[in-house]
Amino acid sequence: RVLIYNGDTDPSINSFAAQNWTSHLGFTPTQPWRAWTIDGCRRMGGYVTRYAERLDYLTIRGAGHMVPEFKPEAAYAFLEAWLAGDEYKPYVKSCKHPPPNPRRSSTVAL
Repeated sequence: RVLIYNGDTDPSINSFAAQNWTSHLGFTPTQPWRAWTIDGCRRMGGYVTRYAERLDYLTIRGAGHMVPEFKPEAAYAFLEAWLAGDEYKPYVKSCKHPPPNPRRSSTVAL
């Protein structure tokens, strides 16, 4: 599996150029450009396109070149989903309260 991610406000590596590059690899999109969220409700994380060849191109809304520095919660959310082989949580317009995250409820606060 391959994950290519990009902050959408990165002045060094423009997310439009990266999206253009990934879309011209000749791969087959299985999930066209769609919103993903941090909470499975309405907290926008960015956008993602998934390809049959096990490549994901993902943007992080409002992040610059150093995604984990600018958007640590979004970075954690997409890496957690990608490493687990899970779907990136979709945007749900009618959602008022995010569903509980079973992985996070089991963590211990130090």
